[in-house]
Amino acid sequence: MNPWFILGATLAVAAAGAGGLYKGHELGMAKVQQAWDKEKTQQYAAYAEAQEAARQKEQELQASADKLRKDKDAEIRNINARAAALANSLRERPSRPAAEASAVSSTASAGCAPTSCTGAGLSREDAEFLAGEAARADELRAALKQCHAQYESLRPK
Repeated sequence: MNPWFILGATLAVAAAGAGGLYKGHELGMAKVQQAWDKEKTQQYAAYAEAQEAARQKEQELQASADKLRKDKDAEIRNINARAAALANSLRERPSRPAAEASAVSSTASAGCAPTSCTGAGLSREDAEFLAGEAARADELRAALKQCHAQYESLRPK
């Protein structure tokens, strides 16, 4: 056989193989790219759904927290109104007796008889102080109650 024919046939087969390999590689890349794009589209859709669900949950939790805060504020307003009414009623009590000249009193008495020490014997200043402290304690209790309720609403069940 003619050596030029063998060389031409070999070159033709090599060129056809190289062309097929190039086209196959190109088509394979396109197929992989399509699969990649499809997967990315699915991931973006799932991400968007998760974001929407998270926003919805956040709005529900915020509405719950706002309601708890509103209830707490109403309770504190009620406490303050009762404290103001109590303070007004205490203004008619007698004031604390004048302090003695000595820094150390001669008796260990607190001002009322030990057998009948009730709130009725308190001076105006002492009663106002105690009423204010009780109102402050009630405000803290209401805030703590709201904090516990909000925490419980966030805890997984």
